[in-house]
Amino acid sequence: MRPSIPLLALILVSNNQYTPTFPGGIIAWIVCKARKRNEYGGWLLYFYWQLYAGVVMTAIFFWINLQSYVPENFGDDRARYYWFLLSTVPTLLIFCLQVAVATILISVRTWDMLRLLRGLVLAQVVASFVALLIHAKMFPDNIGLTLTFSLIPYCCWLAYFYLSKRVKHVFKFHDWDTAVETIHPSTGITKLGV
Repeated sequence: MRPSIPLLALILVSNNQYTPTFPGGIIAWIVCKARKRNEYGGWLLYFYWQLYAGVVMTAIFFWINLQSYVPENFGDDRARYYWFLLSTVPTLLIFCLQVAVATILISVRTWDMLRLLRGLVLAQVVASFVALLIHAKMFPDNIGLTLTFSLIPYCCWLAYFYLSKRVKHVFKFHDWDTAVETIHPSTGITKLGV
């Protein structure tokens, strides 16, 4: 099994609430790599793995940090509270929309739905960049977290959804069954008369 450098890089920089963490990321990579010949295998399966693990982790982190969303915890500095909301709520809402659209995309494999998912991933990149700017000014301790745990992984996913041959064959051409042989050729082992 040859390691996929971009996938390993994504695992290493994506230890956030939306991505399986080490060693979970390694387990996810092994499972996704083993299923690379399936329509929903490889990177695409990893995206879904990350997405649904992210639902659980987001719910846990939201519950743990629920007090962060209470205005009284910011004292008299209401502006700081609103900046905090502006840096967190859009990414949470966009994530919920991604989950909904990606789930629909499993059964409705249309290019239009894929384009909608791409748009949401792009929106997440923009929201993460805005959050990075807000954190640079208001919450400097969160810069590293936002950059490495949100902005970089979503930029990687955006590139994936625009450049992936699998994505085009599964959602646009609907010919993965034949395209898989050119993308991931069989090992060459043939069955002898059985």
